[in-house]
Amino acid sequence: MRRPSTAPLRSAWAWLQQWFSGYPGWVGGVLAGVQAALGPYLAVTILAMAVIASDPGPTTIDGIPWGSAFTVATTVFLMAHGVPAVTSIGTITLLPLGLTVLSAAAMVGLARRFATRTWTSWSLAVASYVAMVGVIGSIALGGQPEGGSLIVRACTVAALIAAPAAAAGIWRAHGAEFAWLTQLPAWVLRGARRATATLAWALGLASVTALVFAVVGRGAVADAATGLGVDGVGGVVLAIGELAYAPTIIVWMLAWLTGQGFSVGLGSAYAPGELAAGALPEVPLLGVLPDVAGGWLVWVPLALVAVAAAVRLASRRRGALTWDDAKADAVALGLVAVGGLAVLAMAAGAIGPGRLAESVGADLIPTTTALAGLVLGGYLAATGVLALKDAWVRWRAGRGERQEAAERAATDASAAEEVTTPS
Repeated sequence: MRRPSTAPLRSAWAWLQQWFSGYPGWVGGVLAGVQAALGPYLAVTILAMAVIASDPGPTTIDGIPWGSAFTVATTVFLMAHGVPAVTSIGTITLLPLGLTVLSAAAMVGLARRFATRTWTSWSLAVASYVAMVGVIGSIALGGQPEGGSLIVRACTVAALIAAPAAAAGIWRAHGAEFAWLTQLPAWVLRGARRATATLAWALGLASVTALVFAVVGRGAVADAATGLGVDGVGGVVLAIGELAYAPTIIVWMLAWLTGQGFSVGLGSAYAPGELAAGALPEVPLLGVLPDVAGGWLVWVPLALVAVAAAVRLASRRRGALTWDDAKADAVALGLVAVGGLAVLAMAAGAIGPGRLAESVGADLIPTTTALAGLVLGGYLAATGVLALKDAWVRWRAGRGERQEAAERAATDASAAEEVTTPS
């Protein structure tokens, strides 16, 4: 039996590539923005439809309309763009950071694939993403009293997500040169890189901490998941859905590492030196929250000092310390404070009624101040080590010069004695 020829498919694919290549480069920006918005939205929709399809009763077709999957997907998608969700149990304002990060990652990948190295392509990628979010928000919120302000909020957050993500994708694919960067002092750029590395490693340490508590609290997670009584498909969907809030847990662990901790409801406190846990919703992900405090854990914030010191040592400039190094540290410290405040703010909000309607997340100002203070301590410790090293090098160099001078003086003295001594 002859196998069917794939020549027609190859010809069609070649024609499609040629057809697309004939369009101007800005089309790629539009495609990147539209796909980056629709991809995460459709992913959430598919999960919602899977939950409906897994219903074992007769309500799958008659009682639960398939259109509710799009309603749930729209609500979750807009939550990732800063729009609160009003439910029967209360208002939820806590961002599903996982979906927000997924949207940004989708924009990076698609801009890298489709966008060109032009400001027009970048602008259209951002504008098309914002437009798609605006269309989805208009359909869902257009009839609400405050729908207009909520749509504006969603579009603003969408622009904040898409602009840096599209720029990162274009830079990864084509590289980029910004003339204004060359006009900045070198210590400003060095400080910006130092701040980025410090925040990245601090969040990495928070991820490891969350993983440790997840292993320790795996029993509580399993009990909570079993208590929900979900089936196999529902369990998979629940696990994937909880990934949307996994980055939120990581940010909470960053607050925990600062020593200030965080709360999950009024009256609760999770910190290395204090633990006051209140009643929590039956959500398996909350089983990874810390269940110990005190003792040696009060020294946990020193881990952030070590991270900051390691970054400062790794990013040191060759040569002796100068005032430019102090200026770079100041820039890095300021950017760490601003970035830390933004990250902590995205992991704070309400997750239900009553005590869960407030005090969920970290207290922003004290936690940001503690983070900046710990990073400053790390930078100062590393600077002190570098200063001692420079002093040691100078002392060794001076000692060597003194020894050489003494040897030359002794040689000159012996030579002079030989000349003056009569034969």
